[in-house]
Amino acid sequence: MTEIPEHLLKRSRERRAALGLEGGETPASAPAEGQAGDAEPAASPPVPAAAAATPAAAPAAAMEEARAAPPKPEPAYIQAARSRKRIPYWAMPVLAALPLWGYVYVRTLEPPPAGESDPLVLGTELFGANCASCHGASGQGVSAPAFVDGAVVGTWPDWRDHVMWVKLGTDGWPAPTYGANHKTVGGGGTMPTFGDQLDDQQIAQIVLHERELAGEDVSVDNPDYTGLFAVANGETTLAEAEGPGGAPPGLGPISQEAGVDPSELGG
Repeated sequence: MTEIPEHLLKRSRERRAALGLEGGETPASAPAEGQAGDAEPAASPPVPAAAAATPAAAPAAAMEEARAAPPKPEPAYIQAARSRKRIPYWAMPVLAALPLWGYVYVRTLEPPPAGESDPLVLGTELFGANCASCHGASGQGVSAPAFVDGAVVGTWPDWRDHVMWVKLGTDGWPAPTYGANHKTVGGGGTMPTFGDQLDDQQIAQIVLHERELAGEDVSVDNPDYTGLFAVANGETTLAEAEGPGGAPPGLGPISQEAGVDPSELGG
C-alpha cells in the first residue's frame, strides 16, 4: 500500500470543506491501483443540502418580497375622485322641481290682466250672474225694478242702505217698507238674500255696477264713493268704511230707521 503525501491530503481536505462535506478528512492511505477492483465503487458525492433547497425556496422568497413591498401610489386623478364631495340624495328632487318653481316665480312677476282686479269689472260679472235675470242686463228691469235714469239712486241715496238691502233681501229686511220712497217690501217681487251667497266685498262690487247703470259717477275720485270702493277692493269692511262725503262708519239713515241690527255690518 502506497502512502499518500501530506500535501495531497491537505488539498483533499480543503476541497471537501469547500464542497460542504462533513469531516473534511482524507484517509491516510488509499488502496493501490491494483486493488481498485477489490474495493466497492466509491459513492457519488451527495448534493449539498443548501444547494438542493435553493431552487424551491427562490419562488417563495420572491413572493414574500412582493408581499412586503409597499403598494404603488394611486394616480392623482383617482385620489381626486375619491376625495370629491358627493351630491346629496335630496338634491335630485330639488333640481327636478326647479323648472316648475321658475315658471311659478315668473308668473308672480307678471301684472294681472287688465280688469282682473278692477271692482267695476268684477261687479259687472257678478251682476250678470246673479241680478240680470230680474233687473235686466243693462238695468232696464224685467221682473224687478229698473236701475236706469237714476232710479236706484232715488230709492237708495246712501250707498250703505243700498248695500244692506242687497245683503238682507226681503226676508231679512226688518221693516214693512224700504227705500227713500217707502216702497212696500215684496210689492215689486222677492229680493233674494245675497248675504248668504256673496261676501261683503262682492256685494259692494255689485252695488258699484248698479249705481253706475243709474248714471252715477262712481269713480275713485268721487268722495261719496271712497268708502264703497275701499270695501269693493277688500281694503276695509262695511263696519269701518266711511259713508258718502266722509260720513262716519255705520248704517245708513234708511237702515237705521228700518231697525236693521248694526251687527249686520259684520266685523
